[in-house]
Amino acid sequence: MNFVIKKFVAPVVLLTIAVFAWVNAVSLDNQSGKNAQVFSDQNDSTLSTSLFSARRVPVFLQAPIADQELRIAAEKIVAQLPGLSCVNVLEDGRVIFEQLSNEPVIPASTQKLLTGIALLENFGPEHRFSTRVISQNQPVNGILEGDLWVVGGGDPLLMTANYAERYKDPFPYTNIQDLALKIVSSGINQVTGAVIGDESLFDDMRFVDTWPERFRYTDQKQSGPLSALSLNAGFVRWDPVKESNGFNTPAEDPAEYAASVLEEILKDNGITINETAKSGVSPDDAYFEIARIDSPELSEMISKMLLGSDNTTAEVLLKGLSARNELPGTSKAGTAIVVESLKDSGYYMEGVEVADASGLDYGNRVTCRLLTELLDEGLYSPNLKKSLPITGKNGTLRKRLVDTPAEGRVRGKTGSLNGVISLAGTVDTLFDRNLSFAFVTNFDSEKSRIKYLHDQLLLELIQYPQGPPLELLEPLVEE
Repeated sequence: MNFVIKKFVAPVVLLTIAVFAWVNAVSLDNQSGKNAQVFSDQNDSTLSTSLFSARRVPVFLQAPIADQELRIAAEKIVAQLPGLSCVNVLEDGRVIFEQLSNEPVIPASTQKLLTGIALLENFGPEHRFSTRVISQNQPVNGILEGDLWVVGGGDPLLMTANYAERYKDPFPYTNIQDLALKIVSSGINQVTGAVIGDESLFDDMRFVDTWPERFRYTDQKQSGPLSALSLNAGFVRWDPVKESNGFNTPAEDPAEYAASVLEEILKDNGITINETAKSGVSPDDAYFEIARIDSPELSEMISKMLLGSDNTTAEVLLKGLSARNELPGTSKAGTAIVVESLKDSGYYMEGVEVADASGLDYGNRVTCRLLTELLDEGLYSPNLKKSLPITGKNGTLRKRLVDTPAEGRVRGKTGSLNGVISLAGTVDTLFDRNLSFAFVTNFDSEKSRIKYLHDQLLLELIQYPQGPPLELLEPLVEE
């Protein structure tokens, strides 16, 4: 009896191993976006590889070796990073390499990835924000008795052409000239009152109150004054070439500034306006809509926010997210919605703290695990990824990794504060694989050295998967 049992044990064990190997190979192929290989007998060739040969599970065998080689190379680089550094690399949910990936760190502008996903989840990618022009009376014979109210709807891309078109990377924007022409086409030729800007959709806080003072009205300012009626990001003057906010002059009253620019365009088009532009809150009985203009779609706004790391757009959209639930919109209520939204979507939020939308606040804490999951998983991950700058091509990565194998193959969101360097995004490898990654270093040393090491990590990822060539693992063919 024992002899009979032993006689069947070996075949059963071998069959079990073969099935296990095949299932793992298919699973790993599916994770990496590849289909399991099927080999045919074209040209009357026959397979000489035995049934239980390791050659029958090439990806299953290649991945552990490739992963190990990447880990060894990455560990050598990560060991040189100063301070606190978290690193995480994923492929379709599978962790390939990690170090302190659940450790909360200061993210700098990679914080905008959290903001982007929360906005998409709450509004949807096609959402638009409207700027409306209303009055208490209907125009009669071309004369509008009373005031013309311009009501801000939280559009961060309401701009004049000479402001918007100075950027290196073109983007769709809401041209205030088009709004003025709609008013002209309504038949109004005289306004007996004033053009009045209404920004009451948001509170009157011009900046996040926990930001360092240098980020506000100094030559280090990182954002325009926040307003629901924000024209040219709230700046009244700007450098015609340099994009940095440090060269710009903020408006003391953004709503009044927007109204005054609209007033000027209307006058240039032959409309008489009796009183001077100002700001205020529109009365409840101002329900006659004279004109309106819609913003670009939210997905395009997020692209603008990520491409140039636009802090003003991020913070205006955050207040808009808050105003969607309760008026007036505030930064603090917006951050609470971001946290709740990401939790509800199933992202791992342990240790994560959201203090603003842009990443300027040192109170923000994220994990590398969360950053990679935002890019790797979820309904709106594809929207987020396609909005990111590309190495050597555009945005904040225009000058990065130029003339290397990584040029044009990395999409990423950069981040930089005093003591923080970060980068999170995706890599299209030389071997047609796509990896999501996050590198965040909190430090007190040289920035350029850390950027160099982060770039070296990317150059290692570009070569994945390194391992035995698949040709050596495929079934042998006997002619």
